[in-house]
Amino acid sequence: MATTTFPQTRVPQLNRLQLIGIGAAVLGLALLALGFFVNREQFAKSYIFGFYFSMAFPLGCLGFLMIQHLTGGAWGVTTRRMLEAGALTMPIFFILSLPVVFIAYNQSIGLNHYVYEWANPAVVTPGSPEFVPVIAHKVPWLTPAWFAGRMLIYFTIWSTLALLLRMWSLQQDRGGNAVAAATRMRMLSGIGIALFVISVTFFAFDVGMSLDARWYSSMYGAHYMENTGLTTLAFLVLALTQVRRTAIFEAHVPVKPIHDLGKLMLAFTILWTYLSYGQYVIIWSADLAESVPWYVRRTGNGWVFIALTLMCCSFFAPFFALLGRKPKQNLSYLSVIAVLILLMRFIDVSWIILPEFHASPLEAYTTFTNYAAPLGLFGVFLSLWTFNMQRASLLPLNDANMDILRLHAGGHH
Repeated sequence: MATTTFPQTRVPQLNRLQLIGIGAAVLGLALLALGFFVNREQFAKSYIFGFYFSMAFPLGCLGFLMIQHLTGGAWGVTTRRMLEAGALTMPIFFILSLPVVFIAYNQSIGLNHYVYEWANPAVVTPGSPEFVPVIAHKVPWLTPAWFAGRMLIYFTIWSTLALLLRMWSLQQDRGGNAVAAATRMRMLSGIGIALFVISVTFFAFDVGMSLDARWYSSMYGAHYMENTGLTTLAFLVLALTQVRRTAIFEAHVPVKPIHDLGKLMLAFTILWTYLSYGQYVIIWSADLAESVPWYVRRTGNGWVFIALTLMCCSFFAPFFALLGRKPKQNLSYLSVIAVLILLMRFIDVSWIILPEFHASPLEAYTTFTNYAAPLGLFGVFLSLWTFNMQRASLLPLNDANMDILRLHAGGHH
């Protein structure tokens, strides 16, 4: 195995992507700032939606990075630098989480109404005309101070995992003890994946599910984690189209990792369907007064057409498109499916979050800040991702898993 130090990579396609990311960030955040002055309450609602959607990218990258260290395999080592680059955006996304904390505190940004109902003291104070027992029962978990504290805990865990895994990976590149570095990363990932599952589950509860504090689903966190995974797989496929023709990829990456990513996209598509339909069947059949209204809001006033769109385009279309072996080995073909999947992830998250704020999809999808927030925050992610990608070699060539790729040498011709 080689023990050399590999240079940082300069890829023209990544430079263009960085400019696109910066442009999207500037445009989206500028429109969002305009929305703040036009309608602060709508700004707050849109920001929560955009933040919840865009967090899927760094979270998915971190989750798959740890899975790669635990399982090995060609697909993982091929995309490791992409996953590291995405996970490294966590400290910046902690800063981007602060507006969500301020929204929970409400008066700090001058809102007239509480976006998170549980943050309203009148709702959780016995004897108040607005007192809601089912929400008050969830105090002290649902309080602004504890909400802010948990957000700090989440991002401390995620940022620490991302920074350590990146540091040890680069040490491996510089010619250190490759086996010892791989062992450290695998051991940390074993602990980290457990912390990841717990923290992401509660993050989804806090930011998304608590928008309706009367409602609860034990599958909500699992559904969000699955969403982050499917989002990240689609992003990785599109990222590969930008670096596939570089010299280092041409020399070391056969078709097998691309095929593996296609199979993972198919598996996660099926898992998304299972979790989405399973949650619906369980809650609807239980017919509880505090649970069913969540779905009533998402099937009335035109929202049912969004649900049907998800059924057709988030399951049936990618499922049948990814069934064959040959299509999953064609990166150009997979990239088209990846675009569809990313579009459906946006619509899926909007169907989950926006009915809490908008009576109809027409109202939701004609509100400009509902596009500005995800555009701006994803632009921040993309620009940081491209910056991190160019700080190291595109492949961890000193890693033992590279031998798996070499066994398939020639498969990309």
